[in-house]
Amino acid sequence: MTSASSPALPVARALGGPAAVERCARRVAAAVDAVLAELDALRAAAADCWTRAAAEGRRPGAAELAAVRGAVGELLARPGSRWFGCGAVVAPGALADADLHAEWWYRGARGAGERRLRLVLDPADAEFYDYRALPWFARPRDEGRAVVAGPQVDLLCADRYVLCCARPVVVPGAGFVGVAAGDVPLAALERLLVPPLRELAGEAALLDGEGRVLAATTPALPVGSLARGLLADPAAGRAGVPSAAVDWTVARG
Repeated sequence: MTSASSPALPVARALGGPAAVERCARRVAAAVDAVLAELDALRAAAADCWTRAAAEGRRPGAAELAAVRGAVGELLARPGSRWFGCGAVVAPGALADADLHAEWWYRGARGAGERRLRLVLDPADAEFYDYRALPWFARPRDEGRAVVAGPQVDLLCADRYVLCCARPVVVPGAGFVGVAAGDVPLAALERLLVPPLRELAGEAALLDGEGRVLAATTPALPVGSLARGLLADPAAGRAGVPSAAVDWTVARG
């Protein structure tokens, strides 16, 4: 509260200082963590496959991983869901009858319901999809933490930028058995990422570690474009997003 003799600070200064940029970064981090938390039920369903099999002294088979379908359906069909596709992707050797396996479902077009994604997982095939080296799988495996990877072009829609959110599935006695993951179109995250940016004075953007635009308050910085100058400009206000899952930066021009 200000008195009549103490005029308020100009709006641009009040919303444009370092504290405002850091506050914006914290709000973005909270949004990221909230999205990742939505994968909890899927991760629990996947882990349960190994827990039940371990109680019988064995590893689960690929067919048993179909038990995650209920959690997948809940994520995809939830009113206002931002998920385009999700599922469980398995670590090599974690199943009894398949070295590599993905139980992944995505939304069909025009209300067609959920559809199973069929990947080529035979290393001898020319179209082999080797997910083992991709960041959304490798980083949860190697670092033991949730990861938001991208933006990247979705396998199914060449004109759609998505972020792949993944959480490691770790089971006592079995260790890392895979990831619970999902694709979120960047457009679906705008309602979470743009409002904090709009509280900053001037133009602002959310950038990944490469300087690629994830969200912005100006059409001059389209999603997916590179804006490395904002990361290098000493005059720009910047703050790292304090979430271990991302290497993002809030930058105000």
